[in-house]
Amino acid sequence: MQPDANSKNEIYEYVRTCRRQLHAIPELSEQEFETSAYIAKRLDELGLKYTRIHTGMYVDISGKRAEEKIALRCDMDALPITEKTDVEFKARKNMHACGHDGHMAILLGTAKWLSENKPHCDVRLIFQFGEEGDGGADKMIKAGVLDGVDEIYAFHLCPELDKGKMSSLVGAMFAGTVEFDVNVIGRASHCADREKGADAIKTCIKFAAACERIEQSHANVRIHIGRAEMGSARNIVADGGRLYCTFRYFDAADLNSVSGELAAALCEIDGQIGTESRIDVKAVYPPLVNSASAVKRLKSVADVGECEPRYTAEDFAFYTEKIDGCMAWLGIRDEKYSSPLHSDTFGFDESALMLGVETMIKLVCDNE
Repeated sequence: MQPDANSKNEIYEYVRTCRRQLHAIPELSEQEFETSAYIAKRLDELGLKYTRIHTGMYVDISGKRAEEKIALRCDMDALPITEKTDVEFKARKNMHACGHDGHMAILLGTAKWLSENKPHCDVRLIFQFGEEGDGGADKMIKAGVLDGVDEIYAFHLCPELDKGKMSSLVGAMFAGTVEFDVNVIGRASHCADREKGADAIKTCIKFAAACERIEQSHANVRIHIGRAEMGSARNIVADGGRLYCTFRYFDAADLNSVSGELAAALCEIDGQIGTESRIDVKAVYPPLVNSASAVKRLKSVADVGECEPRYTAEDFAFYTEKIDGCMAWLGIRDEKYSSPLHSDTFGFDESALMLGVETMIKLVCDNE
C-alpha cells in the first residue's frame, strides 16, 4: 500500500514541521543531545520503540514477511557554521548546512507511515550520530546496528540536482579517505651556519612535491596538503614541521600502494636532508561502494539517473563495506535554492523531501 493524496498531504505537513524544528536546534557530532531527545519524542508519539546508541538510535518494525530486513538510515549532526539565511527557523548556533535536518525529516515521515502501515519486510530505521565527525557509522556498527540487516539505503540532498530528481551509480560513489599528519623533526641552527642544521621546511617542501608526483602516477587519486606548521624565526633553520594531509581514492588497491609510496618518499627525503619524520594516520574511511543489487532494487521503485563519483567522503561507506546498500542523491535545486552543501546560505524547499519519503516507503512496502 502506498500513500494516497490525503496521506501525502498529512505526511508532508509532518515532514515540513519536523525539518524546521530540527533545523532550529543544530548540534555538532556526538553532541546531538537535544536532537536525540526530539527524535525520541516523535517516535514515542508514533508508538515506536527504539534502542539508543550514544546520541543515535534505531527502530525495528516487523513486516509481513520476516525473510529479509532492510535498513533506512539518516544522519543527525550539524556543522560549526554561522547561518546567513533569512528563514524564520534560522539556527542561532551551528547550522544544518549539509541537509541532515532534511534527512532526519525524511526518515521521521517514513516512520509515521510505517507506524500505521505494515511493510512487506522487516525494517530498521537508523538515526545515526556523528557523520561529520569521527565515523559515527563505524561506531554504531560496532554497537550492533547492522545485526540481522540484509540491505541498507540512504539519501543525500543534492543542490546540483533539480528538485524531483534522483541519481546514483553502481560502484564507488564517494571516495575513500585517509587523513594523516606528517611530523618532521629537524635540527636547528642559525642561518649563518645552516650547514649545521637539518631543515624541516626543506623536507616539507620536498614531500609536497613528492605528493604531486605520486598523485600524477595514479588514476583517480587525490593527495592534498591543507595546512602546514613549521619554523620558529626568520633566521633560524627550522627544527620541526607538521603537514596536515588527506589522501582520497576509489580503488581499494590504491590504499596500500599509495600509502607505501608516501612512506618511501618521506624516508628518502629524510636521508637527503638529515631530518627524522613519521606519518601519523588519523582516520581511514573506505570508499562508498553501492552494490549492483541495491541499485537495481532502488531503480525498480524510482526513476534514478546516473551520477559521477565524487572525491568527497561519506561515512555511509562503513555500512556498504559490510552489507549490500545504496546511497542516492535527492535533488533540491530550484529557482530559489542553489547554495552548495556546507555553505552558510544552504537551504531547500521541504516539498523536495517527499520524493525521499515516498521512495523509502516503496522500498519496504508492497506496491499495490
